[in-house]
Amino acid sequence: MDDFERMMDELNQFIANERKNLNIQIDNEKLNAFKRTISELINIKNEYEDKLLYFRNLTEKEVVNFEYSKGGETIHRGYYCPSPIYDLIVGNAKRGRRLKRKPEFGKYSYEYGFDLENRLLRVKNINEFTTPDSCFNEEYLVFNNDIVYGVEFNNMGSIEFVSKSTYENGNIVKYECSVCGTRQYATLYYEEYFYENNMLSEVSIFDVTPQIEFYGEQKYKVELNDAGNIVRLIGGFVNNGVWEQNILNFTN
Repeated sequence: MDDFERMMDELNQFIANERKNLNIQIDNEKLNAFKRTISELINIKNEYEDKLLYFRNLTEKEVVNFEYSKGGETIHRGYYCPSPIYDLIVGNAKRGRRLKRKPEFGKYSYEYGFDLENRLLRVKNINEFTTPDSCFNEEYLVFNNDIVYGVEFNNMGSIEFVSKSTYENGNIVKYECSVCGTRQYATLYYEEYFYENNMLSEVSIFDVTPQIEFYGEQKYKVELNDAGNIVRLIGGFVNNGVWEQNILNFTN
């Protein structure tokens, strides 16, 4: 067992003990559904594990437009994170800002590549090892009808993160992503969205750690302004059927 595995085992044991002490109840049927989602995302990882050069060659032919952004390094895909609420509920998580023109290398965080249909195909993320010619983290998007998978290669060329975004009538209804460098320690972050009159009205969120048979749950009611921007979230964690009713206000 290496140091990482030892650390993860110790952390998971601590969480399991805390869960037992707090008597947190888990819905096994729901937990098993999350496990199946993780298996699906791991299968996607395995399918594309050796396809980095394939994706590079394909997108070089299909990408016709580029955008750049600064900031957002702590959030998946930065400015173009699929989740409409992640940056609002996680402390210090910012999407960053789009830049009007291509900046000098080192003065941007993300490069986005779009095709002729304005579909986002590739995301390059600068990291501490990045040089102008190599070592970007690279995420490639795979479209399958109303589902968009994202496979992210690290600077060593391995996939450690896979996402799945599901859409209906142009609205995102599920956002699922897994840190899955290893199957044993793979986790799941899951958001599900509900709409009234085609407007976002409620969000359910789950953080899943299958190794210790555990998930945390949050739920929020969503209030929008006339422009469709989120101005208020009401809710919080759900523990043993008790739903926190915190109020989070936002200005746009």
